[in-house]
Amino acid sequence: VAEAYFNGLETSEKAGYTSWLNTNFGTAYSQHSFLSTASASGSGAAVFWKINGDEINFAVATRATGWLAFGISEAGGMLGSDVVYYETANPDQIVDSYIMENRAAPLKDDCQSWNLISKTISDGWIILEVNRKLDTEDHQDHKIVNDAGGFFAPTRLIAAWGDTLSMSYHGTNAARNSVRLFADGSVSVKEALVTKLTNAAAGFFDVTENNYQIPARDTTYADICKTADEILLGIGVTETPLTLVGAMPVISEETKAYIHHFTVYSQPSCSVDTLDRSMIYAWTPGDEGWALPDHVGFPLFEANNRRAIFIEIHYNNPDLVAGQMDSSGLRFYYINGERSERAAVLELGDPTVSLYGQQINNGLTQYEFSCPGACSSGVLQQDSVTVLAEYLHMHQTGVRMTNEVIRDNEIVHTSKADVFEFDQQGAFLVQQEPFEVKPGDAFRTSCYYRDGADFGLSSQEEMCVAFVMYYPAKAAGNFPWMCPYGLGIPVCSQELGRFDLEDAQGLDRVFGTSNGKCTGTGDGGPTDIPTLSPNVNGTVDDGETSSSVRAGVNTVFFTTLIGTSFLYLTGGL
Repeated sequence: VAEAYFNGLETSEKAGYTSWLNTNFGTAYSQHSFLSTASASGSGAAVFWKINGDEINFAVATRATGWLAFGISEAGGMLGSDVVYYETANPDQIVDSYIMENRAAPLKDDCQSWNLISKTISDGWIILEVNRKLDTEDHQDHKIVNDAGGFFAPTRLIAAWGDTLSMSYHGTNAARNSVRLFADGSVSVKEALVTKLTNAAAGFFDVTENNYQIPARDTTYADICKTADEILLGIGVTETPLTLVGAMPVISEETKAYIHHFTVYSQPSCSVDTLDRSMIYAWTPGDEGWALPDHVGFPLFEANNRRAIFIEIHYNNPDLVAGQMDSSGLRFYYINGERSERAAVLELGDPTVSLYGQQINNGLTQYEFSCPGACSSGVLQQDSVTVLAEYLHMHQTGVRMTNEVIRDNEIVHTSKADVFEFDQQGAFLVQQEPFEVKPGDAFRTSCYYRDGADFGLSSQEEMCVAFVMYYPAKAAGNFPWMCPYGLGIPVCSQELGRFDLEDAQGLDRVFGTSNGKCTGTGDGGPTDIPTLSPNVNGTVDDGETSSSVRAGVNTVFFTTLIGTSFLYLTGGL
């Protein structure tokens, strides 16, 4: 498979890469993936890795002659990434660096945690081999965690390169992918997931585009929707209940380079403008899908307010290529009947957008929503629930978001997006293990904005919602468990604190801070940090899509008043 990477090149052009591959793969490295650019040319970076105890070795190969940068990204883009780079101007050094909100230049780590194993500069190729500890205990590095499966978010990798002797603006020479570094190398993540879901499910149905022509413009949002009647007719089922047990993306091979991400919702009908919708899934490149635990499932189509599945795809076409036809979307695996546990989603923050129309102040601002422990006490009674995953959601002006669980006045769990970047995912799936919420636990959801817009429904306006996927599903009377701001639900009603922050210190970020620990110190050595080149507008651009222009409809990430949750306790999707 790795030999087929860089399929836009002739065999002779790949000679330097092929020679290295034949020597090293299977011995020095056991697993690999390809980080694609937003171009259909087959360009990108091949990444190889092998985990050895508490360390990991990486090799990164790309078509370049000047420099190469490789990073572990929080959200999948340049911002909030942990980067190591190599320049032919400094042939015996690598630099451990990190990037916050400023795209202009990476910042040199206080602790140089990467080791240079070797570099190959040959026939128009740079192949960089580096090593570091999985956990360097350095807040300017991202910890590499076991991402093998379940609902655990994959690891997001990025790369950029160029032909100048020192790092400069990369243009379209930037690539990304999401991988599972700890997955069983003997079988691909996709193959293992297909086998698991095929064995568990009675069948599947697809909600996909049908030869949609991708416009020749930089950014496009396109919509797909199917009603329950259409879906049930297609699979030959006339009676419910059906239960969702997993889902996998269906990505057209010819057009996969243009698909930036997509989000999936359940809603009453296929009306684009409905306010009654809840998120099912947010997909980004490299994510192979998910399977619920064997005893857990989501009921399908049991209630009138969950009678359609709606997908919004973000296409990225920076080269303005015309005539590309796409049929991507999502495959849903289901069983007949139910599993022993129903899953649901607890919505925190302001899921009903009760702050609609209110202006966020200029500068840095924090909105803090607090759900009291009395809410979980009343709903859970004596039972605990297991959280499978958390999605954190804001829009364009959001810069950081956290969701905390507080028990006996102590924070026992924090999910966070330290450097939030809406353009990368729409919703941020936190990389974390499942955890328990107990009766009496309180929640605190904090959203931080820079020069914020009005609160509202479109991607040009703002929101603050944490979607907490858990089981078994719980109810408060006839309604699913929720704790929204502004609706005045007895016991389960959030309080709001608003704070103007003096400077970036008030964001309370962990990533990027110096904690004085250099346990994973490498031999990268000090060097001056280069400055990236500005674009014609005088700002620095990383080549990623940052446009908030929509084609058609505004992004709506909204749930209904009181009666809706991601999955209705008795209604499902």
